[in-house]
Amino acid sequence: MGVIRRVQEDDCDALYEVCLLTGDSGMDASGLHADPKMLGDVYVGPYLKFASPTSFALIDESNLPVGYGLSVLDTESFEELCRGEWWPKIQEKYSRFQEEERECWLIHEIFNPTPSPTRLLDRYPSHGHIDLLPSMQGKGFGRKMMTSMETALTKLGSAGFHLRVSSQNLRALKFYAALGYAVIDDSPGVITVGKRLG
Repeated sequence: MGVIRRVQEDDCDALYEVCLLTGDSGMDASGLHADPKMLGDVYVGPYLKFASPTSFALIDESNLPVGYGLSVLDTESFEELCRGEWWPKIQEKYSRFQEEERECWLIHEIFNPTPSPTRLLDRYPSHGHIDLLPSMQGKGFGRKMMTSMETALTKLGSAGFHLRVSSQNLRALKFYAALGYAVIDDSPGVITVGKRLG
């Protein structure tokens, strides 16, 4: 039916695909971006590279990854690592885009990564992302994935966990609220929810 395990290096292509197929506020984002790998390079790749101990994949009966929960113990350290070792390579990859094209929000994010709000990090130092293919939703796997991340982060001493959500993704906001997450920041287009751990 479905098994949650830690991410592995060879999950990359499948998890990039999950990201693309859920990348429009939970809906299919295929064709919305200039390169189909772009969403994965922002929201999956750096977590596979730098945060695998606290990141998980949902595996179906065919042994294929069909969802993920990617989390980071220390957001500030992760973002610093990405500034030095991830974003320069990704920016080079997409350097063909001209200045006017970089106004697209996703291309802009690659060249100007949005940091987590520093005022939240004392209480919620960890952050993450979760996405499951539609065929795996509504079956309890989302709750299990969140528990997997929370447990891993708590064991490593995290005080709190936050996630950023599109303000249009009402289903996700309802899901987080049911798991005890409160809105801790409300910015234009993006809502941040958080939960204390430990």
